[in-house]
Amino acid sequence: MTTASGKVGTKIMENAAPDIKKVALELGGKSPIVVLEDTDIDYAAKKAISNIAGNTGQVCTAGTRAIVPESIHDDFIEAIKRHLSEFPVGDPKDESTFTGPQVSKKQWNTVQDYIQTGIDSDATLVAGGTGKPEGLETGYYSKLTVFTDVKPEDKIAQEEIFGPVLSVITYKDLDEAIEIANGTIYGLAGYVIGNSPDNLAHVARSLRSGRITVNDGKSDFTAPFGGYKQSGIGREWGDYGIEEFLEVKTITGLPS
Repeated sequence: MTTASGKVGTKIMENAAPDIKKVALELGGKSPIVVLEDTDIDYAAKKAISNIAGNTGQVCTAGTRAIVPESIHDDFIEAIKRHLSEFPVGDPKDESTFTGPQVSKKQWNTVQDYIQTGIDSDATLVAGGTGKPEGLETGYYSKLTVFTDVKPEDKIAQEEIFGPVLSVITYKDLDEAIEIANGTIYGLAGYVIGNSPDNLAHVARSLRSGRITVNDGKSDFTAPFGGYKQSGIGREWGDYGIEEFLEVKTITGLPS
């Protein structure tokens, strides 16, 4: 099992092909957070921020697309603004810090390029932006950045940024929300936030992703983990993870 980017995963498969070697790959993601209309808006906003703030957004399963009903969009954005300060960027050795720096200068530059792409598009910058946070000129720190008025086909909504950048996209009904959520080359993880058991179940079952988290659902390390589409092939964890290392043999006709 290899964890890597899509480009590295492609190269591994190419290298394995001449000898027909079996590979299992856990690759990138552009995971949706589908917010239902009956959600607690402050709770949903904090969950969305934590997805890009945790590990500086350098998480393959990070929910980087918040897909929000048009009817609660403005309240959701106001909640985002209210709660951003609860996720301070700073020195990881400082206990008050929630978000640290990017892993390298190269990755910092990549994140900055994506943020600039968002600014140059028709999206609206809600918070953050290019450059380093005030007082953090040394180190590869990025601002927690949130865009709204993002179109599903926009670059920042389609490509894995691997940094603290959130795209907010609106929907009219659940069918449209599911279509937007499934409308990328990735399918590693997905999140659904709301209260209606029927709607939560409907959306969770409709998302084309290998792992779906509903509200405060916890990771189960006995359950399989892996992605659909260009998020990889194969599974880790649990019985399915063990089976990745096994081959099946059938024997018939042995005398009793």
